Amino acid sequence: MSAVDQRREALGAAPELQITTYRDDGTTRRWTPIWVVLVDGELYVRSAYGGAGGWYRRATTRGTARVRAGAVETDVTLEPVADEATRAAVGAAYEQKYAGSGSALATMLEPPAAGTTTRLVTS
Repeated sequence: MSAVDQRREALGAAPELQITTYRDDGTTRRWTPIWVVLVDGELYVRSAYGGAGGWYRRATTRGTARVRAGAVETDVTLEPVADEATRAAVGAAYEQKYAGSGSALATMLEPPAAGTTTRLVTS
C-alpha cells in the first residue's frame, strides 16, 4: 500500500478529522472537528451547517485545506460531489460509521449537509 493510501486509510478510520484553511499570509485558521467517511477508497466530508459552515466556505473558495487525525496531517484538495449515487453512498457510510449519534447524524443526512458532500484528495 502506498504512503498516500496509508494516509487516506488512517484518516478515514478516525472518528473525526480536524480541518483548517490557510489565510492569505500562509498561516492557518483554528482547527475545526468534522466527521469523515471512506467510500471506495476515497475520503468524503460534509458540512453540518450546509454551505453556511465557516470552514466549508473558506475551504471551497480556495479549493484546499489541511486535515489531521492522530499522527497524520496533510494538505488536501476539495472536490464537490454532484453525483447523486456517490452522495447516497456517502450518506450510507455516515449512517454506518456514526450510528447511535442521534440528531447529529440526522443533520448530516439532511439536504443542507448532503448538498456539501466533498471528496478530499490527499497527496
